[in-house]
Amino acid sequence: MRFVVVLVAAALSASAQSANWKPLEFLLGKWTGAAGAEDTPHGAGQGAFSFDLDLNQRIIIRRNNASYDSGTPHDDLMVIYTEGSTRAIYFDSEGHVIRYHVTVPEANRAVFESEGTQAGPKYRLTYWLERGSLRGQFEIAEPGGEFKKYLSWSSKRN
Repeated sequence: MRFVVVLVAAALSASAQSANWKPLEFLLGKWTGAAGAEDTPHGAGQGAFSFDLDLNQRIIIRRNNASYDSGTPHDDLMVIYTEGSTRAIYFDSEGHVIRYHVTVPEANRAVFESEGTQAGPKYRLTYWLERGSLRGQFEIAEPGGEFKKYLSWSSKRN
């Protein structure tokens, strides 16, 4: 009987540690994207990013690099993980750190919204599949204000 209890406890522990990434599977893979001059404050841009499962499928890592006609480079890293709910933490080459709550309001759409505990503006990053392209939009809301588009892009799977 003790053997059965140990097996059940081990199975419950393993399932609790494994995240259910099914709602975010549409993001996985390597992508190449572009943004028009009207879609960014830095001029037209192009870049590449990936979403990869890591650490025995317990996290998803997004790596991104982009360059713009203005000469502005941008590199970032985001780790998506579960801690009660799905969350993410973002770091970029400009020194920003953003902690996100992640929701999937419908199939093939993910919304990353900054936690309200951070001082300053709020941020919202949205991804969605549209006619074979992965679209993205990053928005900023000044304290007490509404979200406004900062940049948007379209990407294709490599």
